[in-house]
Amino acid sequence: MSTQTASQNQAYLDALKVLERYKTEGITREESDEFLRAAINDLRTGDTTEFAENVAKVSDSAIAVDEAFDRVKRGLSDLVDKFGGDFPDLKGYLDEWNDYDQRWVTHLNISRDVASEHSGVLKRFSEVYIDMVQSIQTDQDRKDVILELEVFASEDHDRSLEMSKGFESLKRDIESFVIRFDAYIEKTGTELLQAAEQLRSDIENIKSEIESLAAAETMVGLIALAVTGTILVVLLGQRIAAEVNLSKKEKALAEVNKKQEALAEIKTEFDILRPDIFFICDKLAMFGAIWTSVREQTLKFQETLKEGMDAINNETFKLQLDLAQELCIPLTAGLEKYATQLENRPKRI
Repeated sequence: MSTQTASQNQAYLDALKVLERYKTEGITREESDEFLRAAINDLRTGDTTEFAENVAKVSDSAIAVDEAFDRVKRGLSDLVDKFGGDFPDLKGYLDEWNDYDQRWVTHLNISRDVASEHSGVLKRFSEVYIDMVQSIQTDQDRKDVILELEVFASEDHDRSLEMSKGFESLKRDIESFVIRFDAYIEKTGTELLQAAEQLRSDIENIKSEIESLAAAETMVGLIALAVTGTILVVLLGQRIAAEVNLSKKEKALAEVNKKQEALAEIKTEFDILRPDIFFICDKLAMFGAIWTSVREQTLKFQETLKEGMDAINNETFKLQLDLAQELCIPLTAGLEKYATQLENRPKRI
């Protein structure tokens, strides 16, 4: 075994020992403080633009999914126009999708408002309330800040919960819709396949019948009997009827083939769309957790301050305040950009 390999193995074993100790003994205050210092240093010295951009980029996905919703809506509408007579169930799916589309737009607009609202909440949390805590000098200051934090934590920002639940509900309904739509396409596809196979069999049988009738006509033409004229007329009539039937079957087969292509097309559209829908529903639900997180952090700070003036000088508490303040900066920028991009998103035609 090489020295490098042995070193790597030892590092791995050391890491496992540390993790095992964390599970049984927890993280020491010194280790916790070191983690906090490292995170604060990364935020202060690193480029937080990427952090803000990652939040804002959710709007790019939201806009893309908004366009995808509209494409599916148009595709289903076209399918109903073309094949609604043959596939009446498609109208029900279109109506259902239109409802999802309206809910999507509603919750997307709510997410824009929530992002705008929360960017303001984060600014106040960082620039006002955390600053208040950091500026405490006397015991009376401490008591006053506890009251201020209590008022802040009791603010009503529950629209984020409405938005979060709305996206979660929409996601569940769309998942169910996709499963049911897939089942419908599979069932209808199977029926069309069976119909196509039957039509092909019918066409082959009719072609054989026409060949037999043509052969019989030739044979009748060679027989010099008084009744041959009558027989010939009968055979000709049967052949014409068979050819007409053949034409109908071939047209029916062509129509079935078109329907199969249409169903394949709409299935492909959904296969492309569904990962985007699930992705965006997951991502947008994230905004619903922001106010909850800020509120919990505020209450935690409030409880710490209730311990007395000693808490103000606690190094861990100071680091927690610094980290919360540093995190607010890129997150606020990302939320502001998200709200602006959604406000200025392209309008549907």
